[in-house]
Amino acid sequence: MALNQRDLADVGVLIGYGLRPKLRPGADSEYRALLGRYRTDSEFRNAVDSVLDGLDAQVLSESDLGLVLGVRRESVFAFRISDLPNVTRVTDRLLIGLVSVAVAAFAFPAPADFDDDRVHWVSVEEIERFLREVCERLKQSPELVTREEESFEEAWRTYDRLSPGYKADKGKGKARRSPASSPYWVASVLTWMVDQGLARPAPARGPEAYQLLERFRIQARELAGNATYAMLASMRRGEGAA
Repeated sequence: MALNQRDLADVGVLIGYGLRPKLRPGADSEYRALLGRYRTDSEFRNAVDSVLDGLDAQVLSESDLGLVLGVRRESVFAFRISDLPNVTRVTDRLLIGLVSVAVAAFAFPAPADFDDDRVHWVSVEEIERFLREVCERLKQSPELVTREEESFEEAWRTYDRLSPGYKADKGKGKARRSPASSPYWVASVLTWMVDQGLARPAPARGPEAYQLLERFRIQARELAGNATYAMLASMRRGEGAA
């Protein structure tokens, strides 16, 4: 049976829900009903997938946690690092990219780990320490970075030049970390992940600790073939670079 206009409107509504990562089907009866239809009605599912394909996006997962979408770089829904607040310079974007991949490599050091749905936690201190170890390793063995990875080399060298300790912004009424300190960038990425429904604060685990959510595991799985992820994950496993 062909889909009618009401069905097509529901396709758009479900995609709209998928673009709101913090919304859960359990908290919205319409979302729950449309997700159930996506999982059981092949014609409706094909319509949703076709519309998403036209938008350079795809469904990565459709569980009780909701519709998890992945987008290609050219998609209008693609996240751009420049969308983050206070990210204006090229080096800022490189740092955000480096820290983002480092979180995935730290929590999921092998591609097979992306299939493990156990809860993972990270903290600002752990990611900062991991990246410091990466920098030290690369200073000792710079040949691990190939000529094709110029952006990665610039990123880790920029990170290495930052202060590893707390550095307060000058002239601010309330003390806070300065962008001149590496923990500032790690904390910025993890805070952004909370806003995107990829993580949640876990104060019981310690200061600036976060629980990585299922949505992050699903989306980070797309990094499995990424060269920077492969290098950082290899170092996390205590091996030579891949």
